[in-house]
Amino acid sequence: MILSYNWLQKYFEKELPNPQELSDLIMTHSFEVEKVEEITLSNGKKDTIFDIDVLPNRAHDCLSHYGMAKEIASLTGLKLKELENKEFEISEDTKPFGVKVEDSDACRRYIAVVVEGVKVGSSPDWLKESLEAIGQKSINNIVDATNYVMFSTGQPLHAFDKDKLDGEQIIVRWAKNGEKITTLDNKEVELGESNLIIDDEKSPLAIAGVKGGKKAEVDENTKNLVLEAANFKPVIVRKTARGFAILTDSSKRFENEISPELAEVGMSELVTLIKEIASDFNAPHGQAKFSAKTDIYPRKPALYKVGFTTEDVNKILGINISKDEVKNILNKLNFEFTEARPLEKVLELAPSLAGIPYESGASIIYDAPNKFDCSSFVSYLFAQAGVAIPRISVDQYLFGNPVSKSDLKAGDLVFSNTGEGKIHYKSVEFLPGVEVKEGIDHVGLYLGDNKVIHASRYNEKGTEISDLSEAKQFQNIVGYRRIIESQIKADKTPVKGLTGQAQIYVDNDERFVVTAPVERLDLRTKQDLVEEIGRIYGFKNIQSISVDPEPTVGQGKEVDSKINKTFYYTNKIRKILIDLGFNEVYNYSLVDKGNVELENPLASNRDFMRTNLSDGLCDRLEFNAKNAPLLGLDKIKLFEIGKVFPSVDGEYTALSLGIQSTKGKKQKVIVEKEAMTEALEKISQEMNLELGVPSEEIFEINLDELVKKLPEPESYDDVLINDDRKIKFQKISAYPFMLRDIAVWTMEGITEQDVLNIIKENGGELLVRTSLFDVFEKIFEDGTKKISYAFSLVFQSHERTLTDKEVSEIMERITEQMSGRGWEVR
Repeated sequence: MILSYNWLQKYFEKELPNPQELSDLIMTHSFEVEKVEEITLSNGKKDTIFDIDVLPNRAHDCLSHYGMAKEIASLTGLKLKELENKEFEISEDTKPFGVKVEDSDACRRYIAVVVEGVKVGSSPDWLKESLEAIGQKSINNIVDATNYVMFSTGQPLHAFDKDKLDGEQIIVRWAKNGEKITTLDNKEVELGESNLIIDDEKSPLAIAGVKGGKKAEVDENTKNLVLEAANFKPVIVRKTARGFAILTDSSKRFENEISPELAEVGMSELVTLIKEIASDFNAPHGQAKFSAKTDIYPRKPALYKVGFTTEDVNKILGINISKDEVKNILNKLNFEFTEARPLEKVLELAPSLAGIPYESGASIIYDAPNKFDCSSFVSYLFAQAGVAIPRISVDQYLFGNPVSKSDLKAGDLVFSNTGEGKIHYKSVEFLPGVEVKEGIDHVGLYLGDNKVIHASRYNEKGTEISDLSEAKQFQNIVGYRRIIESQIKADKTPVKGLTGQAQIYVDNDERFVVTAPVERLDLRTKQDLVEEIGRIYGFKNIQSISVDPEPTVGQGKEVDSKINKTFYYTNKIRKILIDLGFNEVYNYSLVDKGNVELENPLASNRDFMRTNLSDGLCDRLEFNAKNAPLLGLDKIKLFEIGKVFPSVDGEYTALSLGIQSTKGKKQKVIVEKEAMTEALEKISQEMNLELGVPSEEIFEINLDELVKKLPEPESYDDVLINDDRKIKFQKISAYPFMLRDIAVWTMEGITEQDVLNIIKENGGELLVRTSLFDVFEKIFEDGTKKISYAFSLVFQSHERTLTDKEVSEIMERITEQMSGRGWEVR
């Protein structure tokens, strides 16, 4: 993203570090800065722009100047000016304006504000300068305001001319096949059922999240507006934008996903700016008036909480940071957090939720703490204590550690099969496919003293505290599980008798419970938060630690130094073949046909595991043989070592090799069995075994079976040898090459090099390879002895596809130079 230094400075009272220092700071802790450039605007003013590579995990919050300013505030400690996010007044004589969202999963939020009494004209200089600095063209004050706020906050916005709408309602709906819209850049687009659009009861106004339409375009005659701030499902915007090849700044932000909460922030900033720069003071009310606001927001997500301990930070990062240092970094990041012992927090919170209504399938994110089902209630409790557990009861059962009824303690989970609900006999998400033969459909939290709190449709108040021995839902108990173990030993070994499927131990040490900022959609696990701590702490500050090695032989400890047999012989064969001039290839293991089919293939032509190496190697031989003139090779010698999958349980490592030569003018491919036999004999000789004579054009063998017959190696000394050859990388052109041959009679005494010099001097940079393919002498009738040299020439460009005319002109130039020396081009 392109960002302006002057624009960033607006969010700080104190002066920012100079552009280069700021770039270094961002590079060290946050993002790659690809360019820092001082620019001169059209009015002569100076600015500095940064081209910052914001990766998808931070596109939620940092594809904006304010988002980047927040990051800078964390890195520098400078105080950030908060966005005011003002509540704007709607006039008392408001007229209703409707918004209808047909699919709330596709459109998560839609805010529409009606503005009356605007004057469309040129933008103020400061606004033009801001947009010009980041490469944006000024259109008019309304369009510029929507763009400015988007680049400020990260929330895309749009303005419709209200008087051009048919009706008093905005409809967000799926398009009909064959519907058409003319976009703002005058392109007609034919829509389909997979495209989400904005409509006005009669025809499309915009392609949702991608591009506005011509119908309600704001122009110099616009007096009244409908402003839009919405949130659309990322995958819908991504598919639509790419399907129509309409990639916009708006679609980029939506397809990377932004928080629906940002819509309110963006709208607040926009209406404030429009009132300031686009009010028609000749209007009856003297300035822009906000006459209606509609906010469709059916499912507001709860704030996400993530927990971690100081020990987590030190263990994951390999440092020794104190608790106070962690707190200091969290404050720098402006993260809201508490400190709590998870078991105590769960037991404190649980009783306070008694009486909350039950709803089957209630979501932790969207419904809690106002509605629960049995497993969402339990998952919510632990989430508030900074402990993440699975959402579904059967997965919680497999996640926790088994305890006996006699060892049951407050904070443990009780699982049952009521025989009436949706009973799960297999893990759904945690360990997919793992069976639980007893079946599970209910869970509750044990409070001690035979009391359990649980959410159930059969409870009068939804979430209730019941007697465990009497509650109807726990008459058929399947088992008990412990999530938080307060008695784990210091070395994290389990308490005696505490064993189970998962063996995932969460200790009861005090932890930080962080409430992720609404815009930080990337903070969902403790590892995410530890990474945040690490980058602010500074990865350069993480020191390498010298660890004393374990005692070895002669120091009181025997060490198993067994050589890996497969690794040894695989590398030995690899070395033999490379010494013989072979090149190793790596082909895809996923192919379009085979015996083992993937349940979820990555692509339609990658839905099977390969059964052999030969098919792929044959394709590579043919492909490279076609490029042999460019490569300067008269033989293509390839091998591959890799896994093959003839059956589900029949996987093994195979070796395959093949040789092809290109002979004659047509570059006909000829398989060289003699050369292959020679290669196999060399391997047989070096390995002291018999591989035999190849019966097929491509040789393939089960390498695992071969290795079994070989003796145990004693060391890696003869296979792990450093290659001290100086190998220089040369970029391969993506454009096709062209071939030309030239044969010339020369006088006696003219050498091959003399002819080659003429060719190279006149061939230019497009001549990339030459090879001599024929030489012979002839005595003519007059007694003159002449020598014929025939060269093959290869032409190629790294920038374009060459034309026949270009190459012919070069050949004419070469011919002219040869003829000028008295040589006869044949």
